[in-house]
Amino acid sequence: MFTLLTILSGMACGLGLFLLGMKFLTTGLKNLATGRFKSKMQNTTIHPLMGILIGTFITMLIQSSSGTTVLLVGLVEAGLLTLPQAAPMIMGANIGTTITAQLIAFQVGKYAPLLLIVGVLLSMLDGKRKMRLMGEAMVGLSLIFIGIDFLGKGLAPLQNFIRFQEILAELGHKPFLGILMGFATTAIIQSSGTGIAILQTLAINNTLSVFAAVPILLGQNVGTCITTLIASVNLSITGRRAAVIHLLFNFFGVLLLYPFLRYLTQAALLLAPVNPARQIAHAHSIFNIVATLLLLPFSTYLVKLSTLIVRR
Repeated sequence: MFTLLTILSGMACGLGLFLLGMKFLTTGLKNLATGRFKSKMQNTTIHPLMGILIGTFITMLIQSSSGTTVLLVGLVEAGLLTLPQAAPMIMGANIGTTITAQLIAFQVGKYAPLLLIVGVLLSMLDGKRKMRLMGEAMVGLSLIFIGIDFLGKGLAPLQNFIRFQEILAELGHKPFLGILMGFATTAIIQSSGTGIAILQTLAINNTLSVFAAVPILLGQNVGTCITTLIASVNLSITGRRAAVIHLLFNFFGVLLLYPFLRYLTQAALLLAPVNPARQIAHAHSIFNIVATLLLLPFSTYLVKLSTLIVRR
């Protein structure tokens, strides 16, 4: 009972901070951007490959594809990016999160409290509008990462539930149900990184085979989109469309690679024959890189589809 209350309170606190941070961030960016600056940004031509690199690099720094995507949605909402500009960056965010699973990168989440303090101090400056608005955006960004951290820590006890591990292992052997399970758990946990860590722990302990883990892994890629969708609930039509692009990219990526699950897993096994944790990380990398290469030529169609789905 106590554990359940801990999980629920952690989830509620984290989600509340996350939504509050999103509000501060988008409001600050909107007010900070002048009409002239918006026009210059929107008219800047960004090659799709450069967009992917930008999304990848940002995610390498902050170690959160959800954080990067939410930030991009905020920039679209503020009018600093157009949907065609943001779409390749969202794809790049998915690649970036696989790199952070492989390498030790800069942990921006650790510095969120410092970012919060600096943001609060800047927002209190009198007579300096731009600095105050910049501080407001910094407060929002820091609250987003603090909220994500609360969600991850609050739901961490799930990793110790034996029954939860057994269900995960059982469904993983049925690819379609494994994808659904991966989607559901990541939608609840709000962190694909935490979900992958759970899979790696289960694989190392021989509770879950890599062949069973890969379908769950694919489902987690779709489940992580829930964070962005939640963040976009109170945004304008453009912000919601950006969030839907994130969902469409991951959904179609899973749809395209689902028939090739066995080959995807075998490739991961070849890259790391004796390390289950590495095998899962490699499968994650291969999936996101291949999905991005396949869907990049159709990014404009994803934008058009998002406008059909979100009409008002």
